[in-house]
Amino acid sequence: MTDDALAQAHALLTELTEAARKGQIIPIRLTGQLEAIGALLEKAHEERASHSDSPDLETYKQEFGAMLSHGFHDLRLPLTSIRGYGDMLATPAMGELTDMQKQFVGVIRTNTKRMESLLGDVSDISKLWNGTLKLNPKMEMFKNVAQLVEKAMRPTADELNRTLELELPQGLPLLNVDTELLVKALNKIVENALRYCQPEGGVVRIGASAEGNRLSIQIQDNGIGMSEDELSKLGTLYFRSDNELVLSYKGSGLGIPIAYGIIHLLGGEVHVSSQPGTGTTFTITLTGMS
Repeated sequence: MTDDALAQAHALLTELTEAARKGQIIPIRLTGQLEAIGALLEKAHEERASHSDSPDLETYKQEFGAMLSHGFHDLRLPLTSIRGYGDMLATPAMGELTDMQKQFVGVIRTNTKRMESLLGDVSDISKLWNGTLKLNPKMEMFKNVAQLVEKAMRPTADELNRTLELELPQGLPLLNVDTELLVKALNKIVENALRYCQPEGGVVRIGASAEGNRLSIQIQDNGIGMSEDELSKLGTLYFRSDNELVLSYKGSGLGIPIAYGIIHLLGGEVHVSSQPGTGTTFTITLTGMS
C-alpha cells in the first residue's frame, strides 16, 4: 500500500515536471495537483513510519526527499517565469490595460504567489519529516525577531483591515536561535490569527515575557476561536476548521504543522488556549542564553 501511494505520487510529480519543461503547466489546475501529490506522500509517509523498524527506512527517506527536492526545483522555474511576466504586464510601461485585462493579470499574480507558497510549504514539511531542515543558530534579540514578523505581516493586516500590535517589555533573554526559521514559524501563526479575527475590530497582539532564561512568546487574537475538538486536531496535516470564515480563505492546512515542526526543532514548546467566539492565544516557550 505504501509503495502504491509513493508510486502514484512519483508519477504525478513526474507528469508535472515534464509539463513544466515543456511550458505546459495549467495554472488553474496546479494547486489541486500539488495538493493531490501532498496527500499521497502523507499517506505513504504515515504507513512507512508505522513500520519504523523496516531496514530500508533510511533509504526510503533519502529517496523521498530527493524526489521532492528535484520536483520542486523544476516546478519553481516556470512559476518564477509566470510571476515575472505577470508583474511586468501590470507595470505602466506595458501600456494601459482594460479592466478585464487587469482582472486577468491580477488572477495570474495571485494564484502564482499562492502556488509558490504551497510549494514552499510542502518542501518545508518534507524537510521536517526527513530531518534535513538545517539550523543556523546565532545570538539574537527577540525584539529583532518580532519586528521582522511585524514587517512581513503588516501588508496582510492592512489588506484585511486588522490591527497588529507589538507589546514587548525590556530585559528579555537573548536567544541562540535560527532567526529565519523562527520568523517563518511565527509568521504562520500570526497570519492565521489575522485571517481568522473578527471581521470588524480584529486585533492580533504579539507579546513576550520571561522567567529566568525562559522566553515566553504570546500571539493573541480576538477571532473566532476553536472548540476542544478543533484544538485536538490543530497541527494535524491538512486540518482546517469548517467555520465559514476559515473556509472563505484558500489554504492548504500546512501552516500550523510547519510552525509546530520548526518550533520543536528549535527546542521550543507550543501551548494553545481557545474558546469559540473569544479568540485564541498561542504561547511559544524557548530557552534563552544563560
